[in-house]
Order: sequence, then structure tokens, then C-alpha cells
Amino acid sequence: MLCNQDPNLQLSLGRKIVIFFIGAIESMLFGGAVFGWPQLVHVLRVEGIYSDLCNPSTAPPPLHQPTMVNENLHNQSILIPNNNSQCHGLNHTFIVSNSQKIGVEKCDPQDEMFALIYTITICCYSIPGIIIGYLLHHAGLRVTRISGGTMLAMGFLFLGITTKEQSYWLFPAMILMALGGNQVRMSVMQFGDLFPAHRATAITMLTGMYAASAAIFLIFQYTASYGIERSVVCWCLAAVSSLSVFLSFLMPIHHIPNNEQNTAISKDVPVNELPLSKSLWSGSSMLHELWFFVSLFAINNYQQTYNVWVTASSCDVSEAGFYSMLFSYSNLVTVFFGPIGGMFTDYMVRRAERTNNELDRRVKEIQASFWPLLVTSISSTVMYACLLFIHPVAIYISLAAMVISRPCVFAVSTAYIRMRFPATHFNRLLGIYGTVTSVLLFLQYPHFKWAQHMYYVAHAAVVALLVLTYINPIHLLFKPLMRKAVSTRDQISENDLRSLNI
Repeated sequence: MLCNQDPNLQLSLGRKIVIFFIGAIESMLFGGAVFGWPQLVHVLRVEGIYSDLCNPSTAPPPLHQPTMVNENLHNQSILIPNNNSQCHGLNHTFIVSNSQKIGVEKCDPQDEMFALIYTITICCYSIPGIIIGYLLHHAGLRVTRISGGTMLAMGFLFLGITTKEQSYWLFPAMILMALGGNQVRMSVMQFGDLFPAHRATAITMLTGMYAASAAIFLIFQYTASYGIERSVVCWCLAAVSSLSVFLSFLMPIHHIPNNEQNTAISKDVPVNELPLSKSLWSGSSMLHELWFFVSLFAINNYQQTYNVWVTASSCDVSEAGFYSMLFSYSNLVTVFFGPIGGMFTDYMVRRAERTNNELDRRVKEIQASFWPLLVTSISSTVMYACLLFIHPVAIYISLAAMVISRPCVFAVSTAYIRMRFPATHFNRLLGIYGTVTSVLLFLQYPHFKWAQHMYYVAHAAVVALLVLTYINPIHLLFKPLMRKAVSTRDQISENDLRSLNI
């Protein structure tokens, strides 16, 4: 499909600000709504979704026989002892209602069903990334946004009609929300080109804001306390998300204009476009794909395990519910941490501009991502390692680390890709990395099954993989490798670059 956008299109400052504001709001509301799964699962458990899978023959026996409380009550409330050793002395028990006699705390078949849905959802979030990348590259911004907004609206509508009796609607609802959310997120990424002088900051701000969208399901818990049905809320969210379709007509048809000189290419040296394969199969690309996959795998596993973990760490249902809400509150805070990596990167790029030698300047621009990548890896490791400790303190520490790692995995990665590789490869590389990662994320479900039988071994293995990801930022410190990378990317010899003194 040919681009029919005016190549000389110029956007006024006012229009740029409006477009950027729209992208920020959309990313914050819907870009990664499916990652709020722990909060949604808590709501679905209380409503009894898939509770029919729980019965005395399939549920694991508790440490002590459950004590029935007024079996004739409509809610069929029961008491289930908690397995957390720190609570035994308190003589606390779980008070459960609404779902089944087995309760909502521990039901392996129900947990496995939710884990399966979340695994499929996460894989559907980015598996089509390569298609979205090429869709953006060839069909353009408007077509991609209209497609994403439509899928989001349909996803919320299906979630609204999901009930205990019609739980099968949950599958298509989450899949459509994943597909639509990723299209909105990837469309927003190029809005960083609206402000070239602050590109890394803009990109990380837009990308980091998607993490806050995970808190959108918190609204279900609040509205339920006022007697508002979940279906009504879902219809309202469907209406809001459909606005993306209409707002798309305020955007350029094909792409955000980028008339600046590419910092990777000298004005005096004509070059042809570098083949995509040169970027895709480079050592930096392979290391970054490993970093991106393991980091995202850890975050998704953490979210998938969160409800089971906090239940084991709590002394009663209300405490577990508090930790579930705290997860959503933490996601709201992530919007303040996502842009920090971008601001630091922009600062380091501006420092690099004072370097006289052109080759060293370009190498320092790439190395500007070292600290953001390393800090993200460390925070992800701390967050996941907390799963090895069944204690409330570990929950607080993990959420503090998640506030940093969750927005930065996408934000720092996106800014790094935009800086490390040619601008013409950006959309396609973003899509390819997303697709490859999502295919590998199918490993989440077997890992969840593994963790049910060997909890500590399964989660310790992920911690070891996270430590391995430190290789990605560390390799940026090897200047000979970075000089060669710059020469390949910009298609100009190192000697010629050295001769270009500023």
C-alpha cells in the first residue's frame, strides 16, 4: 500500500501538542489494560467466574477440615484456615462468600483456567506485533488506530456480558483487548518524533504510561461498592475506547512527519537504506531480544502468580483484597517512573554532543541507554525474587520494584531500539521483537504448572535468567563493538567518521 500523505506535511505546534496529549491519554487508559489481570481476577473470583470448576473432588484438601458457617445462608459462606505460618498464632481464618463452598482462595482448576486465559491474552498482545509493525509501515497510522480502537471497544463489550453462567465470553474479551491495546500502544510510539530534541523522553513517557492502564480494572471494585454492575462500567469503557476511531482523523494519514536530519548519517555522505536483516541479526539485536523476553516473561509471571502469592502471604480475605488493590494503585504510580529513563538518556545524548570526534559522539549516544537498561534489569530481578518469600514485607518490596521495572521494560526498550538502529527499521523491529517474545511467552503456562509442584525451583530459575539479562546493557560498554555497530548502522567507515570533527 502506497503512502498518500503529503511528503512536505508540517504540523503546527498546537496540533503536535494535541496529538501527543491524545496519545498519552490513550496509552494511559488502554495501552496495556490486560496487564491489570491480578485486579480483574480478584473481581472475577468474587463474582464466581469459573467457580463451577471447584468442587470437593478437584480441590486440594485444606490443612484442617473447613468449618461451615450457617450453611443455609444464601452466600454459602465458609471458613478456611490460612496456610501462612505467621498467621497460625492469630487464629485467623478466611471468610469466603459468593462463589463455591471451596472458596476463592485455593482452587487449582480455577487457578489453572485463569492462568491459561492470561497466557493466551499476553501472547495475543504482541504475537501480531510484526503484522502491526508492517501495517504501520505500509498502511499507516490512521488505519492501524481505527483497527485498534474497534477491537478495544468490542473487547470491553464482551467483558461486560461475561457472567458466571456465560464465562466463555472472557476468552474473546481478553484477546480483543490485547490485540486492540497493542495496536494503540505501537501507534503511539511514533509520537515521540513530534519533538525530536526530546525524543527519548517523549517515547519513554508515552510507553511508560501504558503501565498505568493496568489499574483500569480497579474501577470495578469501586463501582461494585456503589451497586453499579460491571456490565454498565464495561459499556462505558467501550464507548470511551471507541473514541480512538474518531480521533484518528486528527492524525496524519500515514505517519508523523520527521524532517530532521538523521543523527546517524552525515549530511555530506550519501547512503542507501540499510537492509533490515543487518539490524535484525546483529549481536545487539539478539542480546536485546533476550533481555526483552526474559524481562517481560518475569513481569507476566509475577502478575500471573500475584493473587496466589498474596493469598498465601495474607491472614484473611480482606488483607488479600487490600494487596490486590495495592497492585492497581502501584500501577498508577508507574506513569512517573517511565519517563525518567528517557530524560536520563536525552541528558546523556546532549552531553555526547559536546564530543569533538564524530565517531565517539555517536558511540556515546548508543551508550546513553546503559544505565536505564541496567536499572530496569536490577529492579525486575528484585521484584521477581520477592516471590520466593511468603511474607507481607516481600509484597511491599516487590511492588516498589515493579513500579520501576514494569513501565521501563517497554519504555527503555523502545527508546533503545529507536537510538541503536536506523529510524527506518523502528516500526518493523518493534513488531518483530514483540512477536518473537509473545510466541516464547507461551512458556508461561507450563511454568505456572511447574510452579504448582516445585514453587521455589521454578521461580528461582527465572531469577537466574534475569541475572543473565545484564549482558545486554554491559555489552554497550565495549567501545570497539559499538564503533563497529555505528559504522554498520550508518554505512560509513570508522576512519571517515573519525575525520568528521565537530
